[in-house]
Amino acid sequence: MVSGASMTTRGCFFTREHYMELVYRGLTDKVGRVKLLSPSILKPFPLWTGKQVVSTLLINIIPEDHIPLNLSGKAKITGKAWVKETPRSVPGFNPDSMCESQVIIREGELLCGVLDKAHYGSSAYGLVHCCYEIYGGETSGKVLTCLARLFTAYLQLYRGFTLGVEDILVKPKADVKRQRIIEESTHCGPQAVRAALNLPEAASYDEVRGKWQDAHLGKDQRDFNMIDLKFKEEVNHYSNEINKACMPFGLHRQFPENSLQMMVQSGAKGSTVNTMQISCLLGQIELEGRRPPLMASGKSLPCFEPYEFTPRAGGFVTGRFLTGIKPPEFFFHCMAGREGLVDTAVKTSRSGYLQRCIIKHLEGLVVQYDLTVRDSDGSVVQFLYGEDGLDIPKTQFLQPKQFPFLASNYEVIMKSQHLHEVLSRADPKKALHHFRAIKKWQSKHPNTLLRRGAFLSYSQKIQEAVKALKLESENRNGRSPGTQEMLRMWYELDEESRRKYQKKAAACPDPSLSVWRPDIYFASVSETFETKVDDYSQEWAAQTEKSYEKSELSLDRLRTLLQLKWQRSLCEPGEAVGLLAAQSIGEPSTQMTLNTFHFAGRGEMNVTLGIPRLREILMVASANIKTPMMSVPVLNTKKALKRVKSLKKQLTRVCLGEVLQKIDVQESFCMEEKQNKFQVYQLRFQFLPHAYYQQEKCLRPEDILRFMETRFFKLLMESIKKKNNKASAFRNVNTRRATQRDLDNAGELGRSRGEQEGDEEEEGHIVDAEAEEGDADASDAKRKEKQEEEVDYESEEEEEREGEENDDEDMQEERNPHREGARKTQEQDEEVGLGTEEDPSLPALLTQPRKPTHSQEPQGPEAMERRVQAVREIHPFIDDYQYDTEESLWCQVTVKLPLMKINFDMSSLVVSLAHGAVIYATKGITRCLLNETTNNKNEKELVLNTEGINLPELFKYAEVLDLRRLYSNDIHAIANTYGIEAALRVIEKEIKDVFAVYGIAVDPRHLSLVADYMCFEGVYKPLNRFGIRSNSSPLQQMTFETSFQFLKQATMLGSHDELRSPSACLVVGKVVRGGTGLFELKQPLR
Repeated sequence: MVSGASMTTRGCFFTREHYMELVYRGLTDKVGRVKLLSPSILKPFPLWTGKQVVSTLLINIIPEDHIPLNLSGKAKITGKAWVKETPRSVPGFNPDSMCESQVIIREGELLCGVLDKAHYGSSAYGLVHCCYEIYGGETSGKVLTCLARLFTAYLQLYRGFTLGVEDILVKPKADVKRQRIIEESTHCGPQAVRAALNLPEAASYDEVRGKWQDAHLGKDQRDFNMIDLKFKEEVNHYSNEINKACMPFGLHRQFPENSLQMMVQSGAKGSTVNTMQISCLLGQIELEGRRPPLMASGKSLPCFEPYEFTPRAGGFVTGRFLTGIKPPEFFFHCMAGREGLVDTAVKTSRSGYLQRCIIKHLEGLVVQYDLTVRDSDGSVVQFLYGEDGLDIPKTQFLQPKQFPFLASNYEVIMKSQHLHEVLSRADPKKALHHFRAIKKWQSKHPNTLLRRGAFLSYSQKIQEAVKALKLESENRNGRSPGTQEMLRMWYELDEESRRKYQKKAAACPDPSLSVWRPDIYFASVSETFETKVDDYSQEWAAQTEKSYEKSELSLDRLRTLLQLKWQRSLCEPGEAVGLLAAQSIGEPSTQMTLNTFHFAGRGEMNVTLGIPRLREILMVASANIKTPMMSVPVLNTKKALKRVKSLKKQLTRVCLGEVLQKIDVQESFCMEEKQNKFQVYQLRFQFLPHAYYQQEKCLRPEDILRFMETRFFKLLMESIKKKNNKASAFRNVNTRRATQRDLDNAGELGRSRGEQEGDEEEEGHIVDAEAEEGDADASDAKRKEKQEEEVDYESEEEEEREGEENDDEDMQEERNPHREGARKTQEQDEEVGLGTEEDPSLPALLTQPRKPTHSQEPQGPEAMERRVQAVREIHPFIDDYQYDTEESLWCQVTVKLPLMKINFDMSSLVVSLAHGAVIYATKGITRCLLNETTNNKNEKELVLNTEGINLPELFKYAEVLDLRRLYSNDIHAIANTYGIEAALRVIEKEIKDVFAVYGIAVDPRHLSLVADYMCFEGVYKPLNRFGIRSNSSPLQQMTFETSFQFLKQATMLGSHDELRSPSACLVVGKVVRGGTGLFELKQPLR
């Protein structure tokens, strides 16, 4: 890369001897005459440029019967890299034109630009890629080989390559500037924390530190994550400033003299980040997407203060490798290095198993000779592969950006692709007529979202006339009299009038691909491609009119060329597209970090990412996903925009903890007659004033108080009962064991001897077990290993299923609280039975609550008394109740419990209960957010996002929300509501979005095939052993997992295997039906 870039730079000249030597080195295996170029400089002596050496190679490598290529592209080295000083502004002059970053090749000669990684590296649309596209693999292989020989010879003979300290040294002036910025960065901490927690500028350091500590130790980590985010934003600013100060003008030697910069810029090795870490600073160290974590003490490392504000304590390393880094910074750097190793070691099993699951399911999907994608049993999964039938590697040049390249090489492509032969055999007229019909319909019906029907348009026309008749009906059910009248009028309409309405309501013709097979009928292309060709044709015609030179290429020829390229890009029959799709999803999944946390800030949704989300979509097809969400745009009307804020309030869930200001707990001891001892807890709940939450929550103080009196105190008593249940059960079991020991007649000595014997017995069991393990033969060991392997394979899936089953059980318990209560009561009664008569346990008393009385509440002292009495009747242990009669901002309850030997923390119990107690909620929805986004037309619009799913609830608000564009990531919910075809699109989008977070692009054709396979049975099927049950090949099922189960099932049912699937073919040693195995060759006998 370095050799090629420096050789093709302007100012690199060779004498005749050097030119001949380099050309010979590049073309050592060339047979025949070598074409040479005349020198670019004649006086004082002939000189050839480096560009001419490369041009000589190209002209000689391209086959003689082909026209040399034309190419306009860009180099990896940008135009800015060559500029050393700010150029003078010249009107109408583009600095990038005829610059070294712009590569121009005309008829095989390199006229302008530098060749680097973008042209002979592993990058698309470079010189090698273009040669492959036009001349084929053999020529492009020769180009690579000859360039490699040439550039190696240039390095060996005329120019070495080395790095020195001077390449990484920074000038003193830049160093001073760097130090000043580092000094500034140490003071940015308090500001970042204030911004994250919305604290005022006047807040003192101690107050800010206290709030940070609360955020760190609190259960809800959202505020703590926001602090992390703000710190990273602040630190990035300083990091960029330091980089600007040192690079590129702060270095002693600048590009292209700087060898390190030359190596990085040309794409040979290394990146800009490496050079910055050497010369500028290491920057922010991140572990799993966040700053290094804090210990419980608030320190990130023992050498820092708790909750220290300097960015250095949070992993911001201002040191650089040139001058060395300090021990704490080195420790952070090592943590980041270790994370990479852990990811590589741990995540491979998960992503590997995911890939294996997809491969085993999709292995039989092959493109057949009728261009359909079928499974090994002949069932059609797709009528055209990827919905347009194109082979993905061949589609690179079917983008509008690459059309100019195809147009400039028209004659070469026409000759190599045998265009005249194709046109003489294939007739493009049928497909072209079909496209005209589609365009004609679209011009008449610009709005495709409108519902159309002959009767619908007729009823709209006569609706007013029917309304004027004012028909009345005796029947309340069934169709209205108006509708019946319209139906009667429609049926009585004459045939000609009815045909007029039917003609207006005619549907759009089917796409060309579904009517005319693209491999037989020329110009039958996809509608998207046809639109791209139309747009480019208009653009090209406009440019041709303006240009002075006349082109031989006409508009019709251009269209024919592009249509030919499209037909030549169709997927070949026999292509194992299922395996390709599985690899294209499996391989990028290994690049995903195992635990990527997406920080949901205050205004963001919390979503599952990475491999956990991929497993959820593909392997488990879970009905209960971890982070369900809905997204629906708001209608752009004044009424809707006004109402959506109240709708957001209405849908958001409100927990007691969100409106609670503080809880005061006072504990005291009380003793009554008959030596009854009690613990008395006085709980005072102070609520936030209404003004604090009235904008966000659909709630009033009276509602909170009503919730406390009717629901919360019941929940509190049940929680106390559960706490004491556990404690008393534990204590009762201990008591029972002790009593049995007391009854033992052997006395103290016997008891101790018995204990010793018991210990010996236990030791004996252990020894026996070890002995048995040692005596076991090799086959037992193998069996044990195999079982462990099976457990490893299956455990991940089992965990997922167990999680789902638990979720289902939880949901059932929520739906049926009475049954849950009954079951708990039964358990408690059994536990109570363990207790002794002398010690009545608290649960025994708690299991007999008094019936509460429900009464209406008129105002006045009597009503207040009744209200207090109602709370006291909830449970015998509620001794007293008081509340704020004026503003409903507090309430106080006194709980009197019998004294227990085992105590518990009442305050932590009440706080945890308050955070979980839901005052108000819409079923299935926990949180609502209003976000502003930009739509396809670059217009700003509001979008309502919800955490949780309840589609029927949103359907009620059609006048506020644009329900036609409603979206949810719950595939089952979409399938049940909108059908399997909609679910299929959601699967595609969700997988694409998972990869997009990591900047990985997977071709939509692969995704559409996987989604089609999962849904082609009419239900959303997972890619696991439960999904493979519907496979027609028992041998394929056995080679997946749990072989014995599938073998037993197949044997019992007498299943039959046609030996068509790849796994079945391999089991019996047959050739797999795919690729060259798809057809048979008939051998002539003579």
